[in-house]
Amino acid sequence: MFRPLDRPLLALAGIACALTLSPACDSRSPVTSDTHARALVHLGLELKHARVASAPAPASAREKRIWNFAEPRPEWRPVASATFRGLAGVELLQIADGLRLSLVEPESGRQGMLLGGLVVDIPESRMDAWTGLLVRARSHARMAGMGAACNIDTRNALPNGFAFFGGEEGSAPVFNDGSVQDYLLPLVDHGGGDRALHSVAIFASAPQPAALEILSIQLVARGEPYLEDSGVRSLTRDSFTRSAIFAHTPASLAFNLEVPDAGRLDLGLTCLPGESITYRVTVKRRQGEPQVLSSEKIADPAQWQQRSIDLSKWSGQRVELALEASSEVEGSVAFWGAPIVSGRAKSTRPNVIFYVIDGGGADLMSVYGYNRRTTPFLERLAKEGVVFDHAYSNATWTQPSTASFMTSLQHSVLGGLRRGVHSTPVPPKAVTMAEHMHRGGYATAVFTSNPNAARVIGLERGVDVMRDVDTEDSSNSSPELHERFWNYRRDYPGHPYWVHFQTTDVHEPNDAPSPFAGLYVTPEEHDRHEQWNNQIFEKAGELFGTTSIVDFYDIALKRAKIDRLGYYGISRGLYDETMAHQDRELERFVERLKAEGEWENTILVIGADHGHPAGTFARWGRGLIQPQPAGWQGALFDSYSSRVPLIFVWPRGIKGDRRVEQPVSMIDVLPTILDLAGLPQPEVLQGRSLAPLLLGRELESRPVILDEFRVDEATGQMVGNIELIDGRYGASLEIAPVAAGADASNGRHTFPAGGRWGAVHPYFPEASRLLLYDLWNDPFATRAVNAEHPDLVERYTKELTEHWNVHRALAQRIGEAGDQSLDPQMLRQLRALGYTR
Repeated sequence: MFRPLDRPLLALAGIACALTLSPACDSRSPVTSDTHARALVHLGLELKHARVASAPAPASAREKRIWNFAEPRPEWRPVASATFRGLAGVELLQIADGLRLSLVEPESGRQGMLLGGLVVDIPESRMDAWTGLLVRARSHARMAGMGAACNIDTRNALPNGFAFFGGEEGSAPVFNDGSVQDYLLPLVDHGGGDRALHSVAIFASAPQPAALEILSIQLVARGEPYLEDSGVRSLTRDSFTRSAIFAHTPASLAFNLEVPDAGRLDLGLTCLPGESITYRVTVKRRQGEPQVLSSEKIADPAQWQQRSIDLSKWSGQRVELALEASSEVEGSVAFWGAPIVSGRAKSTRPNVIFYVIDGGGADLMSVYGYNRRTTPFLERLAKEGVVFDHAYSNATWTQPSTASFMTSLQHSVLGGLRRGVHSTPVPPKAVTMAEHMHRGGYATAVFTSNPNAARVIGLERGVDVMRDVDTEDSSNSSPELHERFWNYRRDYPGHPYWVHFQTTDVHEPNDAPSPFAGLYVTPEEHDRHEQWNNQIFEKAGELFGTTSIVDFYDIALKRAKIDRLGYYGISRGLYDETMAHQDRELERFVERLKAEGEWENTILVIGADHGHPAGTFARWGRGLIQPQPAGWQGALFDSYSSRVPLIFVWPRGIKGDRRVEQPVSMIDVLPTILDLAGLPQPEVLQGRSLAPLLLGRELESRPVILDEFRVDEATGQMVGNIELIDGRYGASLEIAPVAAGADASNGRHTFPAGGRWGAVHPYFPEASRLLLYDLWNDPFATRAVNAEHPDLVERYTKELTEHWNVHRALAQRIGEAGDQSLDPQMLRQLRALGYTR
């Protein structure tokens, strides 16, 4: 029997609004178009109300150099192991509408990713005349990604195969569902002083032999992405991504607004390579003459030049604020990065800091009862806030989990994983937390050392300032991310603000800095562990990514004859050292918030995207269990994988020193933050606000749902797990197509089926794909109790099947499929589950 889910806090404007997304009730619209008396004004949001004058894009931006591969293109030659040691073998086959590029095992063998591509020589021209390659292609293979390169005879021009996993600049994930996609791949110049372009190449990377069908390649001219007269676009310079207004010179953008007390305009300025722009800011009152506040020429395309313009002379007055740009070449592109007007007054709305410890498992934190003092500060902080003792991530690795808690929608609803080993970008109709906060009048920023939590899955939307590149030391990321935050507050001191951190201190490789290195692992053990890791990839590197991560480590440890308990025991000690370091740095961060006067009216939410381990690394928690469970046993809700910290602290608004036993999900964070901040809820969501529990009121308990899926390359169908935690019991239902000739004697897939390294062919049918676990006695899901509770197996199979049907319907509504209508029966199910009203 289904229990109706709690619905009182869903701020929807009725089913018609929720399901037609009409403009009158679109939560993505700004709260108001009137800038009167606002503490913080995003000029990017006000562009549609501004008086805009802009030249058209120049004809040179429309210049095209295109190769259509429906015809043979012998000028494009392979870049492969035959000419570059360490690359894959490359086989080329002309097909009806394109060229099939196949990556195959090199004769000399390999240890990591397969990497190979195509290159063509072109007439020499200025490097800055071109910005990238637009590749139209399709694939049915699970690939790591694709990227562009130029002048491949120069040093460091060839990419590293593993770089595609992090979505580094110049790479893009590849869709593996057979759909034709356009990939805009930026050209990154590694030639130093060599500014002439004489060759361009594309590279593909995959963990196993794979094929990419190339239909066309276009060399994109400078300015081509900005053919509109003006608009707002995310733009990255020197690893900082900003929401930027662009226009073509000569340009003038005039905004009518009231200047707040001690007002200031903060923004970044840049240009395209080969162009220089003169920027001016003017102010005028009513019919008066404009007064020039600043004027300067910008010719550096590699950096954002941060500027602050003093508007305090006009505090409390309504003025016309104009951003102007001119250049020697008409049609050059001007950029104003994250232009924000703010003042001295602090908003009545709270600031929000959403602090995600990437891979931070609750079972390994002393604040949750772990027997090592890994989190002494969090133990003290718990006295000031509310601790949820049973919080779960909704997936077991970064991309699906982060996308889900940023939208309060499950992974399958967002499209699953259909870009090789990368989740589908968050669809435009799934409004992100950043977008909600941005449109609610918040300055927004993201600081992470894990690219998988940001641009790789489209989470730059609604973010004023983002830096999502690796830090200098991923195990010591938090101090650098904190410093980025304080630099951001120096540049943008307005209120209110929303900031998302995602640190990687406790993510592998777990090399804790002093004084935490050596706390639980001796130097000798650390050295031994590094040697073992090298042996693992020497002995089984070719299997990485071709099977489940569980099977990979099982096979590799046996091949290398490494003691499993010894290896995983040291792994846990190294993890604990980095957790202690993360805890200390978090303490320093909170101390500075207090010292800067930012603490009392700030909501601090501490959570994690998954437990340990990350979805692509050794599952050492489970590896220490004796005896080892069968490979097919397990679930997403394995406590090591998905039980995470969730702590809310708000000195001004939440009474502290309380713990909540009720199971909750990370997808509850978005509606909770919106509720506490006084902002409207999404039109459709799968989480619910925990504000009643934070404020000391009752909230009906309901099952926690977990969901992790990918699109199968062979069938095009979703494969993965949908699960629930219902008090004592957890149920895991596998959804998988059955391949012809599958061997039924092999049983269920190794866990998890839907991860990037989950199930592999063939698919194994069985009478029941649901596994039931008694989580009170078996929190790590090592022994299914189906035989003892057939009634619960039947009940949860029915419930999860109903949830799965709803998820698929929501995917049609929210995902890339568009505006498909829902039938009356599905509307009733959505209402019963609390997703609409």
